[in-house]
Amino acid sequence: MLKIERTGSLHIPGTIITLVYSMERDERMCPVLIVDDDNDLCYILETIVKKVCPVHVEHNLRSAECYLMERKPDLILLDNNLPDGLGVRYIRHILELYPDVKVVLMTADTSSELKERAIQEGAIDYVVKPFRPAVINDLILAVRPDLRAA
Repeated sequence: MLKIERTGSLHIPGTIITLVYSMERDERMCPVLIVDDDNDLCYILETIVKKVCPVHVEHNLRSAECYLMERKPDLILLDNNLPDGLGVRYIRHILELYPDVKVVLMTADTSSELKERAIQEGAIDYVVKPFRPAVINDLILAVRPDLRAA
Protein backbone atom coordinates (compact mmCIF):
# COMPACT_ATOMS: atom_id res chain seq x y z
CA MET A 1 0.00 0.00 0.00
CA LEU A 2 1.15 3.49 -0.83
CA LYS A 3 0.17 6.12 1.71
CA ILE A 4 -0.15 9.67 0.43
CA GLU A 5 -0.41 12.55 2.86
CA ARG A 6 -1.78 15.91 1.87
CA THR A 7 -2.00 19.14 3.79
CA GLY A 8 -4.57 21.77 3.04
CA SER A 9 -6.04 24.87 4.60
CA LEU A 10 -9.68 25.42 5.35
CA HIS A 11 -10.76 28.97 6.10
CA ILE A 12 -13.53 29.38 8.64
CA PRO A 13 -14.34 33.04 9.43
CA GLY A 14 -12.27 34.11 12.44
CA THR A 15 -9.85 31.14 12.25
CA ILE A 16 -7.67 29.11 9.91
CA ILE A 17 -7.55 25.38 10.39
CA THR A 18 -4.90 23.26 8.73
CA LEU A 19 -6.06 19.82 7.76
CA VAL A 20 -3.82 16.82 7.30
CA TYR A 21 -5.45 13.83 5.74
CA SER A 22 -4.16 10.67 4.21
CA MET A 23 -5.25 8.57 1.33
CA GLU A 24 -4.18 4.99 0.81
CA ARG A 25 -3.85 3.57 -2.63
CA ASP A 26 -3.45 -0.07 -3.43
CA GLU A 27 -0.45 -0.29 -5.77
CA ARG A 28 -2.25 -2.97 -7.83
CA MET A 29 -5.12 -0.64 -8.66
CA CYS A 30 -5.18 0.90 -12.11
CA PRO A 31 -7.16 4.09 -12.15
CA VAL A 32 -8.46 4.82 -15.62
CA LEU A 33 -9.89 8.18 -16.61
CA ILE A 34 -12.36 8.21 -19.49
CA VAL A 35 -12.91 11.61 -21.09
CA ASP A 36 -15.77 11.45 -23.61
CA ASP A 37 -18.99 13.40 -24.10
CA ASP A 38 -20.98 10.42 -25.41
CA ASN A 39 -22.91 9.12 -22.37
CA ASP A 40 -23.71 5.77 -23.97
CA LEU A 41 -20.09 5.11 -24.90
CA CYS A 42 -18.95 6.18 -21.43
CA TYR A 43 -21.36 3.71 -19.87
CA ILE A 44 -20.05 0.90 -22.08
CA LEU A 45 -16.41 1.80 -21.45
CA GLU A 46 -16.99 2.12 -17.72
CA THR A 47 -18.63 -1.31 -17.65
CA ILE A 48 -15.67 -2.84 -19.50
CA VAL A 49 -12.96 -1.13 -17.45
CA LYS A 50 -14.42 -1.62 -13.97
CA LYS A 51 -14.18 -5.38 -14.44
CA VAL A 52 -10.40 -4.92 -14.37
CA CYS A 53 -9.75 -1.80 -12.28
CA PRO A 54 -11.24 1.42 -10.91
CA VAL A 55 -12.50 3.92 -13.46
CA HIS A 56 -13.66 7.53 -13.45
CA VAL A 57 -15.58 9.35 -16.20
CA GLU A 58 -15.51 13.01 -17.20
CA HIS A 59 -17.39 14.52 -20.15
CA ASN A 60 -15.20 17.47 -21.14
CA LEU A 61 -11.64 18.76 -20.91
CA ARG A 62 -12.39 21.26 -18.15
CA SER A 63 -13.80 18.64 -15.77
CA ALA A 64 -10.96 16.28 -16.68
CA GLU A 65 -8.49 19.02 -15.76
CA CYS A 66 -10.17 19.41 -12.35
CA TYR A 67 -10.03 15.66 -11.80
CA LEU A 68 -6.34 15.58 -12.73
CA MET A 69 -5.59 18.23 -10.10
CA GLU A 70 -6.65 15.71 -7.44
CA ARG A 71 -5.71 12.33 -8.88
CA LYS A 72 -3.32 10.85 -11.36
CA PRO A 73 -4.64 7.90 -13.34
CA ASP A 74 -2.42 5.33 -14.97
CA LEU A 75 -4.35 5.54 -18.24
CA ILE A 76 -6.52 8.20 -19.88
CA LEU A 77 -8.92 7.21 -22.65
CA LEU A 78 -9.38 10.58 -24.34
CA ASP A 79 -11.98 11.37 -26.98
CA ASN A 80 -10.83 13.77 -29.68
CA ASN A 81 -14.03 15.74 -30.31
CA LEU A 82 -15.14 17.20 -27.00
CA PRO A 83 -17.46 20.15 -26.37
CA ASP A 84 -14.63 22.37 -25.14
CA GLY A 85 -11.82 21.36 -27.46
CA LEU A 86 -9.91 18.69 -29.30
CA GLY A 87 -8.39 15.90 -27.24
CA VAL A 88 -5.34 15.70 -29.50
CA ARG A 89 -4.45 19.28 -28.51
CA TYR A 90 -4.69 18.33 -24.82
CA ILE A 91 -2.34 15.32 -24.87
CA ARG A 92 0.88 17.33 -24.58
CA HIS A 93 -0.58 19.35 -21.68
CA ILE A 94 -1.41 16.15 -19.78
CA LEU A 95 2.05 14.72 -20.34
CA GLU A 96 3.77 17.94 -19.25
CA LEU A 97 1.97 17.64 -15.91
CA TYR A 98 2.20 13.84 -15.59
CA PRO A 99 4.89 12.38 -17.85
CA ASP A 100 4.23 8.80 -16.73
CA VAL A 101 0.48 8.83 -17.49
CA LYS A 102 -0.44 6.90 -20.61
CA VAL A 103 -2.91 8.55 -23.00
CA VAL A 104 -4.94 6.84 -25.71
CA LEU A 105 -6.83 9.00 -28.19
CA MET A 106 -10.27 7.67 -29.17
CA THR A 107 -12.02 8.97 -32.28
CA ALA A 108 -14.20 8.04 -35.22
CA ASP A 109 -11.74 9.85 -37.50
CA THR A 110 -9.76 7.30 -39.48
CA SER A 111 -7.31 9.75 -41.04
CA SER A 112 -3.66 8.86 -40.82
CA GLU A 113 -2.84 12.54 -40.15
CA LEU A 114 -4.75 12.55 -36.86
CA LYS A 115 -3.19 9.25 -35.83
CA GLU A 116 0.30 10.57 -36.56
CA ARG A 117 -0.39 13.79 -34.66
CA ALA A 118 -1.72 11.89 -31.62
CA ILE A 119 1.44 9.78 -31.50
CA GLN A 120 3.65 12.87 -32.01
CA GLU A 121 1.86 14.59 -29.12
CA GLY A 122 2.67 11.59 -26.90
CA ALA A 123 -0.31 9.23 -27.06
CA ILE A 124 0.67 5.57 -26.67
CA ASP A 125 -2.10 4.48 -29.00
CA TYR A 126 -4.98 5.62 -31.19
CA VAL A 127 -8.31 3.78 -31.13
CA VAL A 128 -10.90 4.16 -33.88
CA LYS A 129 -14.54 4.03 -32.78
CA PRO A 130 -16.35 1.72 -32.78
CA PHE A 131 -13.98 -0.77 -31.21
CA ARG A 132 -14.20 -4.19 -29.59
CA PRO A 133 -14.16 -4.45 -25.75
CA ALA A 134 -11.01 -6.58 -26.00
CA VAL A 135 -9.13 -3.56 -27.37
CA ILE A 136 -9.76 -1.65 -24.12
CA ASN A 137 -8.78 -4.64 -21.97
CA ASP A 138 -5.56 -5.03 -23.98
CA LEU A 139 -4.72 -1.35 -23.45
CA ILE A 140 -5.22 -1.60 -19.69
CA LEU A 141 -3.09 -4.73 -19.49
CA ALA A 142 -0.37 -3.10 -21.60
CA VAL A 143 -0.20 -0.26 -19.06
CA ARG A 144 -0.53 -2.50 -15.98
CA PRO A 145 0.43 -6.10 -16.85
CA ASP A 146 0.26 -7.00 -13.15
CA LEU A 147 -3.54 -6.87 -13.44
CA ARG A 148 -3.56 -9.85 -15.79
CA ALA A 149 -3.95 -12.25 -12.88
CA ALA A 150 -6.60 -10.11 -11.17
